[in-house]
Amino acid sequence: MIVPLRSRGTTVAALSNVISSTFQQARIGSRKAFAATLLAGLSTGLMGCSDGTESDRPQEDLGQAIQPIIRGISSGTEHDSVVVLTTFRDGARRNLCTGTLVAPNLLITARHCVSDTDSSTACSKEGTPITGGTVMADRDPNALVVFVGKGGIAPDTEVEDNGSARGTKIIVDATTNVCNHDVAFVVLDRKLAAPVAPIRLGPPTMNEKVSAVGWGIDETGTLPKSREVRADISLIGVGPAMYPDHATYGYGDREFMIGESACAGDSGSPAFAKSGAVVGVAARAGNGKPRDPNNFASTCIGETAHAVYTHLASLQDLVTRAFAESGEPIWLEGQPDPRAPKPQAVPADEPEPSAPPATEAVVSGPEAHGAPEAGAGCSLSTEPRKGSVEHAAGLVALLASLVGLRRRFGPRSDAKLDGDAHRARLPSMP
Repeated sequence: MIVPLRSRGTTVAALSNVISSTFQQARIGSRKAFAATLLAGLSTGLMGCSDGTESDRPQEDLGQAIQPIIRGISSGTEHDSVVVLTTFRDGARRNLCTGTLVAPNLLITARHCVSDTDSSTACSKEGTPITGGTVMADRDPNALVVFVGKGGIAPDTEVEDNGSARGTKIIVDATTNVCNHDVAFVVLDRKLAAPVAPIRLGPPTMNEKVSAVGWGIDETGTLPKSREVRADISLIGVGPAMYPDHATYGYGDREFMIGESACAGDSGSPAFAKSGAVVGVAARAGNGKPRDPNNFASTCIGETAHAVYTHLASLQDLVTRAFAESGEPIWLEGQPDPRAPKPQAVPADEPEPSAPPATEAVVSGPEAHGAPEAGAGCSLSTEPRKGSVEHAAGLVALLASLVGLRRRFGPRSDAKLDGDAHRARLPSMP
């Protein structure tokens, strides 16, 4: 159901089971109205922002659009591999997430963006569920529609046919809960003419800083008109570890935690290393506080805010299977793009091109009169060299003799010699 935003004059698809005030563990990609000229859909996830299923129950008027990265700035073409991933059913947009193209026809995102799951998730440091996180069923891959935001400009996702591609296959592991496993790949029905990102098959290091990029909510509860990035975010920890502000909850050995960054709509969004490689996928976030009904992003902001990302260190088999299904090579961090054109090699039996025949140089300037060879060096000083006065006097005498001879033996060579004399007086170019 499309609900008019009376305060803004735009329309959004309101959320079913609007955000419950859960602890910081609720999921990131939750259903949100990506309004204005952008997204008006439902998204599973962040901060318990609705259930993980596509409900047909009446939807509520939120009174405002739900929106991206907390305290981020607009990102440009450097992040065009980061795309919008939506779910359509019966011509209506149902979910909103973020994904990253890691091959022209393959994207990486969160598991709860491609499967029906519980509305919120709480995990232990062992990577096991405390509450929620159950995977009930994978969605129809053909219902997954990708929109590319060129130059970081938010794409119009209101019409399904505006999509750049749709899914043909979902690649996931055999887990029945998203704790420590909230990652998935989607094979697309075509190769997109958009940048792709390399991946890292390992966790970030504690002294490393990452950049969070996504299409989700910002801190004000208003919708930016572009994809956003927050750079140089320090790590809180690499799992297994407990939450720093809650001894009950934790993140597993396939997860890491950063501070204030991701929010609703950023589910499946990447954490980028300085190298540009994807080191993690946004899974869940929060700050341990109840939601302010006047600001949908209120549970993503503040000193206690955090976001948990899933890395690929122990998921090499899943990665290998996903790229095999796509038919594309894996681009690993630190390696050249395997799709980049390779330089042409000269065949071994092909002779080297011969050097052009040497021609006699036309010498002018001081070299025409016996100046020192290049190996002797040249002076840039304005001070005369030793003996230069005597050398110049000798040249003057020689030229005077030549002039006398020319006058004596006739005019036929005057023009040529005069030209040579002028040429000798021109300074050589540096």
